[in-house]
Amino acid sequence: MVNGIGRIKRREFLKVIAAGAAAPVVVPTSALGRAGITAPSDRITMGLVGCGQHGMGWNLDRMFSNPDQQVVAVCDVDSRHLAEAKQKVNAYYSAKSGRDYRCGTHGDFRDLVNRKDIDAVAVATPDHWHVLVALMAIKSGKHVISEKPLTLTVREGRILADAAERSGLVFQTASENRSVETYVRMAELIQEGVFGRIRHMKVLLPPSNRHREVLDTKIETPPTELNYEMWQGPAPRMPYCASRVHFNFRWNLAYSGGIITDWGAHMIDLAHWATGNERTGPVEVEGTGDFPPRDGVWNTAATFKLRYRYASGLTMELFTDAPGLKFEGTQGWLLTRGWLGPLTSSKPELLATTLPTRQRLRRPRTDGNGGEHMDFTDAIREGRPAYAPAEIGHRTITVAHIGNIAMQLGRKLRWDPSVERFVDDAEANAILSREQRAPWKLENVDGWLNVG
Repeated sequence: MVNGIGRIKRREFLKVIAAGAAAPVVVPTSALGRAGITAPSDRITMGLVGCGQHGMGWNLDRMFSNPDQQVVAVCDVDSRHLAEAKQKVNAYYSAKSGRDYRCGTHGDFRDLVNRKDIDAVAVATPDHWHVLVALMAIKSGKHVISEKPLTLTVREGRILADAAERSGLVFQTASENRSVETYVRMAELIQEGVFGRIRHMKVLLPPSNRHREVLDTKIETPPTELNYEMWQGPAPRMPYCASRVHFNFRWNLAYSGGIITDWGAHMIDLAHWATGNERTGPVEVEGTGDFPPRDGVWNTAATFKLRYRYASGLTMELFTDAPGLKFEGTQGWLLTRGWLGPLTSSKPELLATTLPTRQRLRRPRTDGNGGEHMDFTDAIREGRPAYAPAEIGHRTITVAHIGNIAMQLGRKLRWDPSVERFVDDAEANAILSREQRAPWKLENVDGWLNVG
């Protein structure tokens, strides 16, 4: 057990392995580095749900680079992706252990989540599946690290955040930027008032709908390797076309919110973190966006400009440009442009300000590319919250959701972050949730659990 949180007893896990069941061989600590710190009997066993581009190309690599984790099962509704993930996991651990590693595979996330030999679940599905998978994992007693944007709607985000808080388990919104030195330093300087009182922020996001990987929009029969019915899940049933699935789900409102939620999950989070708004939100939003036809394959806003106001008087603009963040304070401005770009300022000398050690933010462990998985396992071992728990991930993406709603309705909206409702606007409040297609409803999650 880690910190007394319910997990299968390790001696039972090792017996399962010895019996030749689906569990993999134990990889020696020395093979993973960090010798003498994480014994095989105390390693956090991981299941990955979602083996597409980001699951395979980012999450597996982060888990491999963290010696405190061991991947024991993967899940995907695309058998081709599933086979590729299995091969990648088996090849990595077989090379490390010198023995034949056997990773479990599942086409239905419920089978993976119900496994008793898994301590934690990583969720890397399309956005419309995040909350259902994460909520079931929490209810089954598993720690969760979930990709961002964390939610599809505000209502499901509140349900998830409350469930994660009640559970006492560790939940991490996979915001790798909170472990990047540039952004940690940026947050420190802003939080400590080096640039005075921040009056205005600019959150710059790249234009949407331009990174489509598949452009074929013709309606056709789903490929045999894809369980398309399961892929759609709670979303409205729509005919299959290659340009709507996998990476391209980001540009359809049935599955995501466009670049506002995709990149906004990164940049809004950093803006809120630096200014102390990560557990609240704005009180007003208005803006315009260039939306394609709603029945289009790609129907999220390609360009947009939003303006938010907070109760403190702080204002924030969110618009399409090259990605970046700018904080305008009474003592100057601070800017970062591009992905992991350097910090620049109207007063460069302020960037070198020495802060007292007691006021410096904690630097999470990192593998050089991200530290979200390392902070996740450290939080489990230390019995503390992760640096971006569900509440923070939910609050971050709520800002993007209400921005999309304001643009779709074409009017200024007042928002009450304390109750997460629009003020005196029934039409806007009706969009805070959406109907989920049976059987994939939040209220059905308890029935999917194997409680025996």
